[in-house]
Amino acid sequence: MSSPTTDPADRAVERVPDRLEPSMSEQTIWSRMRRYLLTGIVVIAPVGVTAAVLWWIFQRLDAIVGRLLSAIVGVRIPGLGLLALLLLLIVVGWVAQQAMGRQLIGLAKRWLSRFPLTRSIYNAASQIIETVVGTNRKLFKGCVLVEYPRAGLWTLGFMMNRASLEIKEAITEDSAAVFVPTAPNPTSGYIVFVPERQLRHLEMSVEDGFKLVLSGGAWTPEMAVEPTTHPIMGGTGERRIDS
Repeated sequence: MSSPTTDPADRAVERVPDRLEPSMSEQTIWSRMRRYLLTGIVVIAPVGVTAAVLWWIFQRLDAIVGRLLSAIVGVRIPGLGLLALLLLLIVVGWVAQQAMGRQLIGLAKRWLSRFPLTRSIYNAASQIIETVVGTNRKLFKGCVLVEYPRAGLWTLGFMMNRASLEIKEAITEDSAAVFVPTAPNPTSGYIVFVPERQLRHLEMSVEDGFKLVLSGGAWTPEMAVEPTTHPIMGGTGERRIDS
């Protein structure tokens, strides 16, 4: 009795070594390597971004006075321009707090007010800087939701201030100026004037709102309290992530 004929393709499949299938130990090694890689990214990326931003600020501020000092001294010393700028600002601030300094500043303001162009530029710049870094600064009042760009779609915005009387009269009801940032770059965006009854005020802080915009919606305030069993870094229990 003859044995059943075996197809050549089946024999070829039978001859394939089992080594082509990854072993459990190899899968464990690769999963650990992937976890270590992601952990490295989580640890290094925020440090790198912070260092890059600080370096960019340092270069810009150092160049303001650094070029002038290098032309005088004849040697380019990194950081000297930034140090000189900080000292200059401190001295000017100290002088401005003195009686003689206040008189000089008053004379300068009156002199600048005599010319239409300088008056417009100086007054606008002075009011903006005072709003942003003055003693009574509070640029954003809180986070709100506005129906933008159409009804049914809600956008995160930052309430800035109540609308001026002219705008209030044009809208015919109490309104507020809301800054609607673009993601993931919140330094640009739109100013919209929204009736206050259409605003949905949120409890999240302005800082949390900026985090939400910067992450493109991936980060939420609830992530401020998360279990330490991190999907990448591991651990147990709960911890508060202070920002």
